[in-house]
Amino acid sequence: MTQDVIARIGIAAPLSGRPCDLGREMAQAAQMAIVEANEAARPSETRGCRIQGVVLDDRGSSLDGIALARRLIDTEGMVGVIGHYNSNVHLAVAPLYEEAGLLHMTPIVSNPGLTAAGWRTAFRFTNSDDATARAIATHLTREYGKKRAVVVTTKTTYGNSMGREFCKAFGDLGGEVLAQQTVEEGVSEFQPLVAGLPSDADLIFYGGTFEGAPLLKELRRQGRPQLFATGDGCWDSVNFLEPSGARAMEGEGVLVLSACPEVGYVPASRDFAARYAKQYGPVINYAVNCYDATKVLIDAIARAATRTLTRHTVLEALRETRYQGIAYPRAAMFDGKGNNLAAVTALHVVRDGRFQQVAVYER
Repeated sequence: MTQDVIARIGIAAPLSGRPCDLGREMAQAAQMAIVEANEAARPSETRGCRIQGVVLDDRGSSLDGIALARRLIDTEGMVGVIGHYNSNVHLAVAPLYEEAGLLHMTPIVSNPGLTAAGWRTAFRFTNSDDATARAIATHLTREYGKKRAVVVTTKTTYGNSMGREFCKAFGDLGGEVLAQQTVEEGVSEFQPLVAGLPSDADLIFYGGTFEGAPLLKELRRQGRPQLFATGDGCWDSVNFLEPSGARAMEGEGVLVLSACPEVGYVPASRDFAARYAKQYGPVINYAVNCYDATKVLIDAIARAATRTLTRHTVLEALRETRYQGIAYPRAAMFDGKGNNLAAVTALHVVRDGRFQQVAVYER
């Protein structure tokens, strides 16, 4: 391959709207991986093939995501997509990528349906909701002795999936769900809902994102001390940790899952986090996963470039991946459905105003 051969990677994320902080972080981490791979001092990573990122804003919208996916599919030299961030968007666009034979790997989307649908081109770097729900339910029942839960979810693709998978896992482990409540995305007033929750629950589980902080604050305001457990939609310093403030450390506190361990769990992630912070500020969510997922795709492009570089050869190379990155202790490799066998679930509490990892569960 010569240096003027260009392999394009699509980077699809919400760069505007409410989730834009998280989408920008995803795009920035992916771009860092591409820039580093193109550095003249490290030509072996791309085998003489220059990587170019094509960053597009899907706004967290299924309709915008579909239009964006069609643009990426029609882009010359496009051999793979990193994205999307939101489950609703990725489930909508996956059939388009499948028809076009275009590899798409999400660093973040957790809906089990993405890799259960049988799409040959779909890959998930992180864990899915069924795996993360099983991990947190196991910890809650075995380590905390929790037996009676109230489950609150937002009416979103992610919220529905996280809540459903938690109820199943908690029930399988002998727990009882006393009540389930659903709320609209964007609601911030929880006084009536909290007032009506069963008083004998020993656990509140929340499946959603931006509503977690106001829900937690209302629980504590009404004197509800129960442990507040939640999915990775709240593993977010900007949208959960900061607005929750001291409330996150009141009562029995919080337990938040993530599909990426804390920075430093894999030692090499510290160096990445320092480089990222120098350019963009502190890591707030899944930057490490986004960087690693992009590096995995670049590695597949490099191996495909030893033959004829096409969408098909990149796809086949990714299927054979065994790549030691910085997100997980084990090397990334994918099963027949496109799930990363190295993915783990980490659990965090809040101490001294920051997330602190307390456990890690393998798949």
